[in-house]
Amino acid sequence: MASGSDEPYLSSFGCNTALKTGTTFGARIFMKLERRSGLTPEQFVTEHIVANKPVIISDAMSGWEISTKWTPEYLEQKLGEEDVQIYDNLFDLQNVGSLHDYFAENFGRPADHPSTEYVRWYTKFKEMDFAWADEAFSMIRENWCHPYFLPSSDFIVPFRSAPARINVVDERFPYKGLFISGAGARTRLHRDPWMSDAVLCQFYGRKSLTVYSPDQACYLLNGDEFVDPQDPDLEKFPEFHKAIPVYEDVLEPGEVLYFAGGWFHDVTSLTDSISVTWNFMHSGRLSAFYEFVKAHPEDKQLEIVRFFLQPWLGERKDTGAILELLERQMESNTAFSAGTR
Repeated sequence: MASGSDEPYLSSFGCNTALKTGTTFGARIFMKLERRSGLTPEQFVTEHIVANKPVIISDAMSGWEISTKWTPEYLEQKLGEEDVQIYDNLFDLQNVGSLHDYFAENFGRPADHPSTEYVRWYTKFKEMDFAWADEAFSMIRENWCHPYFLPSSDFIVPFRSAPARINVVDERFPYKGLFISGAGARTRLHRDPWMSDAVLCQFYGRKSLTVYSPDQACYLLNGDEFVDPQDPDLEKFPEFHKAIPVYEDVLEPGEVLYFAGGWFHDVTSLTDSISVTWNFMHSGRLSAFYEFVKAHPEDKQLEIVRFFLQPWLGERKDTGAILELLERQMESNTAFSAGTR
């Protein structure tokens, strides 16, 4: 479980008044993220998912041949002719083009001409005809595996309760994607949809991370708009100067990053970079997820939740159906037992 000193980080959504003075964090301002190895699924659930605490796992990609099977040259040979989704520095789709062309135009650029385009090549997460990455992932499935620390059951999204198992390599997860970016490309400050957790495996290159706790939402948000920490609009975000990053760090090749739900993060590719990422909601945070859905029934991103839960929702598409499913899980007490599997 999280220690008492971590409690200020774990407040849900409002601004902690102690943060306004800048004294709560003390020496913890600009900390490095905790790095762990040999983490069991039980420890990961209890000490990070339930505690809502980000972490970097340093040994989870051992044996994945990242120096040979995850290079730009290898992926261009394997997937170069495939069409990929190309975004800006947030999540606005700019273009669909070949991976070959993206590598040619964005990798190996001089430092004074950084890349601004970002490949976020997602597997299918909604019903639409699109350049999804499902086939691409099937072509590289032998090159990675389900991280040893990640549970294989007791998930709410995608739904999987014991004894059934799930494997991220072979099955769809929300926003599961191949992220490819030239040096300088950036994912601006945001927090992941519907308070979901995220895992990112860094295969190639380095990324800088700036991470803010959920407590600081009132300094970082104006309605649905996020502040840009590198170019803040102080008319829209007059109290941004009070925002204090909890963590600043660099993610290295071979490291796996866990972003806990509700944490704000800003990520820049320091070098050309290749990553794989996905989101999920584990039953260790079932109550928090239920409260979010109940409070935000019109959230547009719940469309993705419906896509993954449709076999259990039947013909209904309303948010009430999601809430009823979650209520059944809470009542049955099968969604989360300390026995992660």
